[in-house]
Amino acid sequence: MTGFRNDIAVKCGVNAAVIAEFLWDHLKDDGDGDGVLERHGRFWYRCSARMMTGEFPYLSIHMAKDAVNVLVGKGYIRKGCFNDNRFDHTNWYAFTDYGKKMMEAGR
Repeated sequence: MTGFRNDIAVKCGVNAAVIAEFLWDHLKDDGDGDGVLERHGRFWYRCSARMMTGEFPYLSIHMAKDAVNVLVGKGYIRKGCFNDNRFDHTNWYAFTDYGKKMMEAGR
């Protein structure tokens, strides 16, 4: 079963709320998982849109990318690219202070 924060779903849409919850699950324990990196005072999670659609098969790649763009645009998350290989364009995601506050208050 997919869970998400209702307040984020109201402000950003259900798809964005599902993606936010997915990222939060990987980042909430401050880097206790694979694909997590600490940089610039934040914990970042490496994840592609294809990986998101593997976790949530009811989302298309475009739906996942749009959801991420909504979260970035509304200031919930930041997006970066910290890959060693210049041909690897997989993005890294971190919650902003505002995003952390909203995720912690949403439960």
